[in-house]
Amino acid sequence: MFKEKRKLKRIASNVHVGFCKQQVDKDTESYFQGIAKDCGLSGMFLTTEHLMPKGSIVSLDFQFTDINGDSVEIQAQAVVRWTQRFRNPKGMGLEFFEFNGLGDRNFEECLQQLLE
Repeated sequence: MFKEKRKLKRIASNVHVGFCKQQVDKDTESYFQGIAKDCGLSGMFLTTEHLMPKGSIVSLDFQFTDINGDSVEIQAQAVVRWTQRFRNPKGMGLEFFEFNGLGDRNFEECLQQLLE
């Protein structure tokens, strides 16, 4: 039987996420979309056909409406820890290391609002 090894709880989600691989030359960045699945405070599985190599740094954009009805955009930086190429859904396991746009919110509150 499968034993959960994660220290932090994960939330099943279907949030659309824009992302790109960080480049030194910003003019050559390519932007893609994926869907966040199995998202938690430390990372997520991002389903996408546009896989990045393990160790790549990616920039992520989430958008949601907060409890006041305001549109909030959060940017996150993550590192690709693993990829799933040969099974469906295709995607990448990402580990977060930086967030912008949270203001005075914590990411756990933002995750809950993304799912509502």
